[in-house]
Amino acid sequence: MKQKIAKVSGVLLAAGKATRMGGDKRFLPFRGIPLLQHAINAARSSLLDEVVLVTDTDLSARPGLDLSGCRMVVDPSAARGQAEALKVGLRATHAADGCMVLMADQPLLARETIDHLVWAFSQHPDFWIVPVIEDMQGNPVTVPAAWFPRLRELEGDAPARSLISSRGLSLRLVKVGHPGPFIDIDTETQYRLLLRRHEASKGRHAA
Repeated sequence: MKQKIAKVSGVLLAAGKATRMGGDKRFLPFRGIPLLQHAINAARSSLLDEVVLVTDTDLSARPGLDLSGCRMVVDPSAARGQAEALKVGLRATHAADGCMVLMADQPLLARETIDHLVWAFSQHPDFWIVPVIEDMQGNPVTVPAAWFPRLRELEGDAPARSLISSRGLSLRLVKVGHPGPFIDIDTETQYRLLLRRHEASKGRHAA
């Protein structure tokens, strides 16, 4: 019997400006487009049932940003932290079996990886799904709908994964072969390293 694909809503957290980077990291250029655009592209081309982009300011007129294929939800409270942004996103999602919590600062996350995680959730829709490589856990995390009420209880900057140690939670760690879930851009150093590796990769392919 053919495996049924679960309905998974993608909530892409893109609120706040991360000023410790010296600017708005969502729009730092990488491979010719903003960091945020990479996350949008991967999510909207995947098996996710919908993509809800959560932001604290309207990004529709931002140059170089293509928001087609996702639904933007603007709420100033989303700037207070991941938990608040996630609650804004959950309120905007349609009925689904689960929610995949995506980050705006993971430009190497690939559509194939998202699809792999959706398939894993489809096999075990009562389990939390977390990507792993060796002993490292990454993002995005996929949460069953039964846990949405607990997500709505989170406060401040608490991420969804802070509930993983909760009693009664069933967890499936899914191995992935791509580094995308394990690379996020929080500092200037991380951004410069991303650019250096990208330029080195381009040089090898051109040689």
